[in-house]
Amino acid sequence: MASTSEVGHAKNIANLNLLNTNILALGAIYNPSNPKLKLTNLQSIYTSAFTQQESVNNLVAPYSVAVDEREAIFKPLNRELTKLRKAYKATEGVTQVELEDFMTIIRKLKGVRKSTVIISTNPDEAQASYSTSQMSYDQRTNNMDLLISLLQNTPNFNPNETEYQIATYQAKKAQMLLKTQAVADTFVPLNNARSLRNNTLYLSDDNLVDIANKAKDYLFTILDANSAQYKAISKIKFKKR
Repeated sequence: MASTSEVGHAKNIANLNLLNTNILALGAIYNPSNPKLKLTNLQSIYTSAFTQQESVNNLVAPYSVAVDEREAIFKPLNRELTKLRKAYKATEGVTQVELEDFMTIIRKLKGVRKSTVIISTNPDEAQASYSTSQMSYDQRTNNMDLLISLLQNTPNFNPNETEYQIATYQAKKAQMLLKTQAVADTFVPLNNARSLRNNTLYLSDDNLVDIANKAKDYLFTILDANSAQYKAISKIKFKKR
């Protein structure tokens, strides 16, 4: 199923198919001098756009799943780190300076807002938003590394409870790295597919929206404004995002 962000693109594609169906029904009277407005070319554009949109749809789900799985690793950290602070503070011999260092790292680990799935239709905007999000998660993982190092270098930090043990946080860091990489691995093909689709629909010199609207302009020159065909075609809209 297409995501909500893909519905507008799918509508443009579906409307081109509808326009092509109306043109086919007109028969020989549809005879533009511009070869780009020929029915065969319009059908070719539709086929390309439909295939590219399907590719995007198929890649949205893996990316969304990867983002959700990463969030499942990062989201509980705030609560877990609050409890870890108590365990660290209760450790014999921990100094005020060590506690301040600990809290500095904790604040950095907590200070990132939840990521969302990239929905921008502009490839540059999507890439920039993704890069910022990815960098934030990379920074949090790096701060987890700093936290582990601090715990390892605190002489008496050796809690009996598994949830506070260094090995537990080492395992968390490994999962953070794995899930963040999975987001990167699924975003790149999705972003590439969106770029290809957007080029066909909106950005190329002979993009779907412009060509379809030119075809409508031609149709209005050969149809009676009061005809059923004219009224049906006039309702078919093509919009750039």
